[in-house]
Amino acid sequence: MDHLYLVVHTHWDREWYQPFQQMRARLVAMADKMLPLVESGAIPSFHFDGQTIVLEDYLEVRPEAERRISKLIRAGKIQVGPWYVLADSFLVSGESLIRNLELGMAQARRYGRSLEVGYLPDQFGHIAQMPQILAGFGFRAAVLWRGVGAEVTRNRFVWEALDGSSVVTIYLPFGYSNGANLPLDSGDALLARAGEIAARERGFAGGAPILVMAGTDHAEPDPRLMQRIGEARGAITFEVGPLEEYIKRLAETPLAGVTTHRGELRSPLRAHLLPSVTSARTWIKQRDFENCGALERFADPLAALAGALGRADGVGAYLDLAWRHEIQNHPHDSICGCSVDQVHTDMRYRFDQAALIAETALRRVASSILDGGEPGEPAVAVFNPTFLRRALVTGEIEFPDQDGRYALEAADGSRAPVVIDIVRGERAFEIEMRAAEFQSIVAGLSQPTVLGRTLNRYQLRAAGPDRFELDLFLSRAAISGLDLEGFRTAIRTGIPAEATIRIHAKNAARGELSFVADGLAQAGFTFYRLVRDDAPPLASIPAPAADSIENEFYSVKPTTRGVEIHDLRIDAAFELYFEDDGDRGDEYNYDPVPASALIASPTSLSARVIENAPLRRRLALELVYEIPAALTADRRARSAEVERLTVELSVTLYTGLERIDFDAKVANLSRDHRLRAALRTPVSVSTALHDTSFGVLRRPLAASEPRGTEDIYPTVPHRSFTAVEGATASAALISRGLYEVEVRPDESGSTILLTLLRCVGWLSRSDLMMRRGGAGPELETPGAQEIGEHRFAFAVTSYRGGYLDAGLAHTAAAYTFAPRVFASRGTRDGGALALGGCDNPRIAFSTARPAGARGAYRFRAFSISPEPERARFRFDRGRSACLIDLAGRRLVRAGIRRGRDGSVELEMRPFEIVTFEVAPKKNSRSNRKKD
Repeated sequence: MDHLYLVVHTHWDREWYQPFQQMRARLVAMADKMLPLVESGAIPSFHFDGQTIVLEDYLEVRPEAERRISKLIRAGKIQVGPWYVLADSFLVSGESLIRNLELGMAQARRYGRSLEVGYLPDQFGHIAQMPQILAGFGFRAAVLWRGVGAEVTRNRFVWEALDGSSVVTIYLPFGYSNGANLPLDSGDALLARAGEIAARERGFAGGAPILVMAGTDHAEPDPRLMQRIGEARGAITFEVGPLEEYIKRLAETPLAGVTTHRGELRSPLRAHLLPSVTSARTWIKQRDFENCGALERFADPLAALAGALGRADGVGAYLDLAWRHEIQNHPHDSICGCSVDQVHTDMRYRFDQAALIAETALRRVASSILDGGEPGEPAVAVFNPTFLRRALVTGEIEFPDQDGRYALEAADGSRAPVVIDIVRGERAFEIEMRAAEFQSIVAGLSQPTVLGRTLNRYQLRAAGPDRFELDLFLSRAAISGLDLEGFRTAIRTGIPAEATIRIHAKNAARGELSFVADGLAQAGFTFYRLVRDDAPPLASIPAPAADSIENEFYSVKPTTRGVEIHDLRIDAAFELYFEDDGDRGDEYNYDPVPASALIASPTSLSARVIENAPLRRRLALELVYEIPAALTADRRARSAEVERLTVELSVTLYTGLERIDFDAKVANLSRDHRLRAALRTPVSVSTALHDTSFGVLRRPLAASEPRGTEDIYPTVPHRSFTAVEGATASAALISRGLYEVEVRPDESGSTILLTLLRCVGWLSRSDLMMRRGGAGPELETPGAQEIGEHRFAFAVTSYRGGYLDAGLAHTAAAYTFAPRVFASRGTRDGGALALGGCDNPRIAFSTARPAGARGAYRFRAFSISPEPERARFRFDRGRSACLIDLAGRRLVRAGIRRGRDGSVELEMRPFEIVTFEVAPKKNSRSNRKKD
């Protein structure tokens, strides 16, 4: 006899084919009907889709319902969480997924308790390290649908992460809507449908209860369900209950054929994977990359450092708010770019708010750190958010003289040459007022800020019996070494109130500084003095040709369709160019245009060297293509009408930097096409290397799975790099906020293709060749055609051997999360101020953030190695570090060695994520004084 276990639920897309506010109106109507049904017992329990933002959205309109909801959650009649939102896992960072769980679980506990299941009902595939993230929070089970391949033949399997940690996973082979729209006109009708469900799922259940998710998208529970179950008499039994109870029941049921799957889940065998969401509306991915990078690599770590110094000043609440705004853009229909245009217009506001809050908080904590000691001469503070000690540093600072030549002097006296690009020249202006008026202004100052700028120094002089001249030297920087009280006194006592004062204000010039830094502090600050460079200027290196550039590692010259890159160390040649092809797909799936040729050759190409200095060389190209304007009316071909597509490409080499940086400005006027940057390599491979959140993967180029709901796509996601590795040469393409790549084999090697734009005009289409069936409502989305100007940043590096020995992951991190420059008054701690470091080059820094205890912070790193690694983590001598899980619970682990210098040494599993809670020792003040 088949036994069906029903979980009454809804799947709630916060925004999708309708924008948020319209979807919220439906949410409120649904919840208004659901609550009394659960309260009365007409529905025994209700599963609220594994996310807590639905409560937030509902209670903002119905605040009076909070007590009712809390009572039901505490009683176990409504299940919420553990997520804040149901995010896509490939398109958001690993750190944001951790934040997402923290927010969701905390909010669920506020109302009662959180669901103790990693619920992942509708994500478009799952990252390899998700089991490690879930296990790190104490989850033992997960429930999911999409991405499961042919090796899983039961409704349960063991899912292992790259480090070997695992969760028992309940598989929904027919999705979270396998019990949608049950016929409840009679018990017989219900029984007939139940028989169909049982026949379909019996093979997957293997004698265990069959899980029936009684609900679907945006559905409300039907009050007739329990009555009809009572009327259904036959060879099927029914039970209605919470999801957690089913999982406990299944764990007690022996089940033959349970398999173990290791790594990511990206199969379209039984359910649409919808893989091309990685390239729909790329601006969304770029904005999210920028914001999450600012939060997890700069704002959070600097807040942790400020807290350790006792200067946090409550900034954590601002950062939590920024994260909340950012994660509200992470639901799979939002971050994937597969919604109506209004949804993505709304996302811009959230991105803007998150960015503004994060930047405000970042400047605040940076000022608290860098202005916290005895003032000294102006310094340049460089915060390095990685473990790599060598990196290109760029940032805007002020210069006392825009015509001077400068260098940066490190604490050991060594000097680094710099390139300065003037952003804003020196500006001066004058104003005249009564002295009494200005004295009143100065008396009210709480900060050294005058006329909207920071005052660094001043000069006061008499110009006559009742006239005075005041020179003010102003800055946009937040930090000043001015003695404010002395300034107040000078203005108050040095000028008669009836006198006239003429103020000469001078704003310093601002410029973008660039230099290749050696010996950077790991996950911390390194300090430099900006000094005059009076040494004779170095001669520019002669260019190999008038339109070519070269450093000690690479030479770059134009080709007929792009640029040739020659690695001078390993004598290997690569070519970077662009490819355009037609796309008759939708926001979910790329769909090729039959008999449509690739466009790889521009109609015109011009190139010129715009800089050939000792430190930096730059080559500028303009490539103009003629691209079909759109699809033909029948969608079977590309139109004969063409539009110009212009790519302005900047190629930059730095002395001492083993990579080539590219900046592409694209003006797109065409529709229904895909534009990609292509790196042609001489490396023949059958697998390619890709980074993923907290790990590195090798994926085969050739598909090996049977045909399913979609054709197997050659495009795959990455986070920041994709590489091909050979015996004599290896190459990698690194990107910022561009997450779709393909490695295409050819006769002479392989080509890495990075998607820049995928321009389509439909949310979903039902006439695609690559996908069977539709993926959503057939609505037009003209905004997804990406008409207008776009900017893309990516880099190329090459090496010999494997990625670990070459340090590729660190090279990529130094590009994607480049060190940031801040102004400082004086230096700290002998030239460096850091959160912590690691001696093993196969360990990468992830983030740090304030913890609950005063002065404490959490510090996270992960292994990038497929082998066990011994790692020694260093922290300040005045601090102690203990190992914790992602939920903040202390871990007891054998083999940990602690040093007197504050270090912690341990054995790490392959691709393991480790988190430390670092707190001041009881005698940390005295220790710091001794140090």
